[in-house]
Amino acid sequence: MRKLLLTTVPLVLLAAACGSTQAATAREQVVVRIADPGNSGFLAVAKRDGSLDAALAKVNAKVKWAGDFSVFAPAAQAINAGSLDIATGSITAGVTALAVKPSFKIFATVPPDLAGEGIVVKNGSPIRSVADLAGRSVAVGHGGTSEYLLLRALQTANVPVERVKRVYLPPPQTAPVFGSGEVDAWATFSTFLIPAVTDLDARILADGEAIKSDNYVIYVAANKLLQEHPEVVKTLFGFLRDGSAKEIADPAAYLNVFTQAGPQAVQGEQKDLVVSIQRKGKPAQAVTPLEITKFQEVAKFFLDQKVLTTPLDVAPHVVDVTKLGQAKP
Repeated sequence: MRKLLLTTVPLVLLAAACGSTQAATAREQVVVRIADPGNSGFLAVAKRDGSLDAALAKVNAKVKWAGDFSVFAPAAQAINAGSLDIATGSITAGVTALAVKPSFKIFATVPPDLAGEGIVVKNGSPIRSVADLAGRSVAVGHGGTSEYLLLRALQTANVPVERVKRVYLPPPQTAPVFGSGEVDAWATFSTFLIPAVTDLDARILADGEAIKSDNYVIYVAANKLLQEHPEVVKTLFGFLRDGSAKEIADPAAYLNVFTQAGPQAVQGEQKDLVVSIQRKGKPAQAVTPLEITKFQEVAKFFLDQKVLTTPLDVAPHVVDVTKLGQAKP
């Protein structure tokens, strides 16, 4: 009888241990915090239909939509504060954030949006070229895409930087200032450029192509997520690559995902412009040595223009997502 008891007790403990392990596995599902995608785009569709959760479930992860970040700087701050895992922005905003001891690395990129970024002026403005900006004021955000676009445009047109007054404003607060004529021009990107053209009687003075922009889009992941769950980041990359390609093929299908009306909806002339610009886009891709070289050139340009105060080596802040493997046990 004693032998039976000794045999039975370990079996009971084993069963309990198995149950505890299964429960722990369920509890330990990785939560990936990503900025809310809003009302348009392939990530908005993924939020609506659960397709990203389905993809992440294969690596024991799920998404949590966390906050609205229309510009990169606050998203980078959220990652550094431990409240966000994945963010997207521009390399121009990225190098500024990388200069202050970031808690993230770049794992994917998209070639520059040459049609969707640039400098806008009012339709009635006498400014007809970048050279005409001399003696004028231009709204920019500090150390990001808009300041890069202006400085790059001035360099391309051989206009001395000191001849143009930079008016520093947060991008979401610039529209009323530009609309009221308090500044002569606005250097910005698609989120703000498109409504400026359609709603504020503006025209594009010089787009990214004319400026010769190297302003790549970047996707970044928190170091903690990369270190502990590289397979999750690799799976997410595959979703971003495929989803962005589908959106480029049929941009209109990814607009107004949750609502067709209201301030978040894209309609009329604005919708046509969005579709036109997005059709010219490129899908997300892994970062190769070519892109790292371009990123480094942006960092040097910002250093030369005194936007950065010290040199920045971008390469240590980039990972090759195609080589990410399973987390170490």
